[in-house]
Amino acid sequence: MTTFPEAGGAAGAARPDYARFGLFYLGYYGYVGVISPYVSLYFADRGFDPVQIGVLMASFQVSRIVGPYLWGWLSDVMHTRVRILRVSAFTSLLAFLMLPGVGSYGGMMAMMLTLSLLTSAMSPLGDALTISTLRRHGAFDHSYGRIRMFGSVGFIGAVLAGGALFEAVGMRAFPWVASGLLAILAGVVLTMRDAADDGPRLPAPRALPLLRRPDVAWFLASAFLMMFAHAALYVFYSLWLEKLGYSKFAIGVMWTIGVVAEIVFFYYQGLLFARFALRTILAGTFVLAAVRFGLTGYFAQFAWLMALVQVLHAATFAAHHSASLKRLQAWFAGPLQGRGQALYTGISYGVGGTLGGLVMGWTWNALAPEHTFGLAAVAAAAGAFCAAMSFRAGGDATQASAAQTRSAIASDEVSPGDSIPNR
Repeated sequence: MTTFPEAGGAAGAARPDYARFGLFYLGYYGYVGVISPYVSLYFADRGFDPVQIGVLMASFQVSRIVGPYLWGWLSDVMHTRVRILRVSAFTSLLAFLMLPGVGSYGGMMAMMLTLSLLTSAMSPLGDALTISTLRRHGAFDHSYGRIRMFGSVGFIGAVLAGGALFEAVGMRAFPWVASGLLAILAGVVLTMRDAADDGPRLPAPRALPLLRRPDVAWFLASAFLMMFAHAALYVFYSLWLEKLGYSKFAIGVMWTIGVVAEIVFFYYQGLLFARFALRTILAGTFVLAAVRFGLTGYFAQFAWLMALVQVLHAATFAAHHSASLKRLQAWFAGPLQGRGQALYTGISYGVGGTLGGLVMGWTWNALAPEHTFGLAAVAAAAGAFCAAMSFRAGGDATQASAAQTRSAIASDEVSPGDSIPNR
């Protein structure tokens, strides 16, 4: 297991077990590696048409609109993230084991809503637990990517193994593979522990008033647009390549190229953050996303070009994800950490992913598949404008409210020396 040296850790603070965080990401994104590329193919195998698939994928996202914030609020109030993660993992496993017995379209939609609500706790609370620990030790820039890349390894392994397995035995194996991965994840979560309280527990402050800040609003608008655009990738990319004659294994290889690129980025992200301004990184990811989706829509018949385009996943997902989390920390820290991560997840993956899936499904059916990705390119270009405005509208985000900063330091979730400049 890779070691993660501390950078600027607080004096006397015990070194956390970063390996547990890496195993969590490995398990969770292994599960995502089966869901993202193949669930739409599973729905098609069950006999649903493209519009129905779009609605099912949107219903899978819809609970992420409110679910993450509810879980985040609960974790901030109860001062625990691990217990909620355990409930999420085990109930998700039980729900997925029931999936093969669901026969009707309405039943499938209800199951997707349930699974979405249950799993919506995992990403924001897992990130909140990891980030709060890293920030206490002043190690976010250097260590977050090297921990998070284990999620990419889990994803790539699941994509490759899933593609080969489903090619050989068919999509009916999909629920059992996903259930097996959730069982592994549940075992990992059992070994995790909440960080010890280093300071007094204060009443959780309100998070929603921060949404009135112009810089926060522009930032969340950009996050919404990025996930709206990525709905074309997560919902229809595999179907688009299959329509063009790519085999399931070739589809898995294309997903793999993107994940390898994100692994490389995560490993070296500290160098990027040290060299470039955060505003340049964040806005640049949207420009590259517009290029990526435009080429995917109108030139996907060229396999060599698609392989090159998939390298841009390092920017449109990995760089955007890390830059967004770094930006988010300027406003939401300490007792606001869980809800801050949840607001970001709910607005981007929840609202953005849901509306994106619905609109992309309509575009796919009413216009043409290539225009689905063309619309994604337009959304990404609009997101670049919003990202740039988030740095102009409210000034430097490090000037966040004094009350929030005091509450973060009082909870000792952030060491006073761990400043996060948002240039």
